[in-house]
This record gives sequence, structure tokens and C-alpha cells, in this order.
Amino acid sequence: MAYSREEQETTLVFDYSTGEWNVYSTVPKHIRKLANLCELQTLEEEGGRPTAVKGVLQEKQVTMKNLRVLTEEQRQKAAERLSKARNVQK
Repeated sequence: MAYSREEQETTLVFDYSTGEWNVYSTVPKHIRKLANLCELQTLEEEGGRPTAVKGVLQEKQVTMKNLRVLTEEQRQKAAERLSKARNVQK
């Protein structure tokens, strides 16, 4: 059964004693990414595609970081660097 957008979720639970993250997901984008990271157990599927999975990630496979906030000047300089790099490739 496919899940509606309101029902889709991904849950990560850290087990300190083993240093592992237990993951459960019904979000298709997350399922595809998780499939490249660990062995997944398919809980539900539809049309040959998993709609609910669970698996285990190692502690270092999950990171948390602050969002990068750019000033307008930094954004402008980054845009100029990108434009210059694109022109060099042509």
C-alpha cells in the first residue's frame, strides 16, 4: 500500500549501547537513499517497490550540522564564481 504524503515518515532511533541507528521509513526518496547505505528489510511493497522498510545504520553514517546562512554579498560572490566556472567549461 502506498502512503499518502501526510502519512509518510522516516524515523531514526539511536541505540547508545550498540552505537547504531535503527531506521524506519515510508518516504520513497529516503528509501532509495537508505538502500545505498545499508541492508534494508522490506516491510511492505507495492508493484515490486518497497513502500515501508527498516534497517540499521552505523553511528558515523548519520550526521547533524547547522544550515549555512549566506549574506547577500557572499551569495553574489558565489554566483560570480559559479558563472565563471561554467564559462570556462564551454
